[in-house]
Order: sequence, then structure tokens, then C-alpha cells
Amino acid sequence: MFVACGGNAVPPGSTNQNYGKATSSAKSPRVTQDIPKKAGSAATSTVTAKSAKPATATGPRMTVAIPPVPFKPIKAETLMGLSEAAVEEKIGAPEMTRGEGPARVWQYRSDECSFDAFFFPETEGDTPKMTHMLARMRKSADKISIQDCLDQVVMARSARG
Repeated sequence: MFVACGGNAVPPGSTNQNYGKATSSAKSPRVTQDIPKKAGSAATSTVTAKSAKPATATGPRMTVAIPPVPFKPIKAETLMGLSEAAVEEKIGAPEMTRGEGPARVWQYRSDECSFDAFFFPETEGDTPKMTHMLARMRKSADKISIQDCLDQVVMARSARG
């Protein structure tokens, strides 16, 4: 038995057909980058998305994984009493808005659930503040907590970039 690269066992007669090749992962987007011929030269790096046409290269190219953006949860209770602008700053623009009398309802969605934020002014003419939240599964009658749905929405949005 051969031992290579930090103790990885390779049985006799086998080869690593994928050596030096990038493996695909749905969670790790990849970019291809030109490698400059000389350090300090005027050559610039070109980065292209995996789905985009590759840039013309004058030297070797390398594909690298982009590490996923760490998930930063937002505690649902911290949204209560915030204005629409403050909620948009924390979560982003809603996918749908609707008015119900003086109330405004914003809806955010993940693949699994819908999160609704209700804004209502304390008195006529005041800035509407979030006064209520709802969460529900999109494809079933199962229950989901507001926090779990909000986490899914935030994760889905951070994955989109």
C-alpha cells in the first residue's frame, strides 16, 4: 500500500483520476482565474463565473472554490417595533407587499416556508412599525416556528448573494 499526501492511503495499482481537477459542489461556487506569468508583471487577473464564458487566457488557469458566506441568524424578536426601512436593512426587500387598511404586509419566502411581517402605525400619520409576524410552510399544513422560517429566509438570501 502506498501512502501519499498526509497519510491518505492509496491501494496498489490504483490512480487518482481526479488529481488536480476541481470537484463540483452545490454549496461551493467556483471561479476560474488567469494566473499571471510573472509576479509583478502588468498582467491582470480575470475572474469569471463558472456559468459564464471563460476569459481568453494568455497563461495557465486555475479553478478555485469560493467559501460559503457564513450564516448570521437574525433573532425574530429583534425585528418587533422596527420600521420598514430598518427591517429591509436587516433582511432585504420583501418578495411581495400588500396593504390591508392602514397595515402593510411584507412577505419573504424560502423554498420551504413563507414569512410575513405586519407593519402598522401606532396613530394615523406615524411611521408604520412591525407589530406582528407569521410563518407557515408553503407545501404542507405542517407547523414551522417564526424563528425557523426566518432562518431559512435569511440563509436562502445569503446563498443568492
